[in-house]
Amino acid sequence: MNSTTSRKITVAEMAPHIHSFSIGENKVNKLTEWLKGWIEASLKTGKIKPDDLLPAKGELACHIGVSQGTMQNVFRALEDAGFVESKQRIGTCIKNPEQKKSSEKLTSKRELAIETVKKILVENNYKTEDNIPSTRKLAKLTGMADTTVRLAVNNLVAGGILEKKGKSYIIKSLDYRVREISTQTLVEKVAKNIKKYIEQEFKAGDKLPANSVLMKKFNVSIKTIHDAIKLLSKEGIVYTRRGQYGTVVMSDSSVLYNYEKVEQKIRAYILNNSKIGDKLPTIKEFAQNLNTSGKTVKKALDNLAEDGYLMFTRGRYGGTFVTDIPQSGEDAYKWLAINSDFVQN
Repeated sequence: MNSTTSRKITVAEMAPHIHSFSIGENKVNKLTEWLKGWIEASLKTGKIKPDDLLPAKGELACHIGVSQGTMQNVFRALEDAGFVESKQRIGTCIKNPEQKKSSEKLTSKRELAIETVKKILVENNYKTEDNIPSTRKLAKLTGMADTTVRLAVNNLVAGGILEKKGKSYIIKSLDYRVREISTQTLVEKVAKNIKKYIEQEFKAGDKLPANSVLMKKFNVSIKTIHDAIKLLSKEGIVYTRRGQYGTVVMSDSSVLYNYEKVEQKIRAYILNNSKIGDKLPTIKEFAQNLNTSGKTVKKALDNLAEDGYLMFTRGRYGGTFVTDIPQSGEDAYKWLAINSDFVQN
């Protein structure tokens, strides 16, 4: 798709675009269904065409009167359903309905989260009117992102299984069954396909094509490619460098810079020796043990903090603390052992 030939849809064209919401009504679900209907009807009448760009999330959110986060979740739900596709540095474009019908049906993260949450409720014998764990706690139990779990909970509210009361959610109905989802998520499927592509075409040290090229090759969104590359990075198959370096294949450590090798060693240290809340050795101690400079250790720790595994605090009791544990395999649930001293502090 060439951004110069794509027409940007204006907010004014998307009438009726005035919405009212009842107390407790799920805004994400309501807006998602409205946009699905609008896209389908507009494609049929020729008002819009595939590859036309939707208005920016912030612009549409402001006009409707909802938060940008709400609109972000709406766009994600539309992408899950195959109505739109996110293009990096371009925007969110309308998807060709024929591509939507012919695309492989895979489990979305949201669908997987819905069934996983239902499974937790069943296995823990929750009953009608019981409060369920917070979305943050459910995210930790499932190992999924907070946003994904919130979308799943909102879906269960819309389906009459849960009900929101204040800031909590309670069981409204037990009239549901848990579907066994054995299929892969789209991200996992794409990661597997990229892995095969690497095995056939690349060797250690080779640079992969840009994400925008991979997006077209595998016919998925740029975000799906990004998440798939992230999975392969955790498996040690590729390493993503910032800037012009891109994503590099690594079957051994010879293609890594020194700070990247140190980062991998610290990841292994956290996995094998730490739990959430533990305080790591100082930069000086790591530098001595790993026979490298403090500057190299600091860069490695900064990268791990950016990935969400560490946090830095100052003051008398400050230091570098573990906030998440790198996973060595595909775990269905991530059970967290939290350092009690960390919780108290």
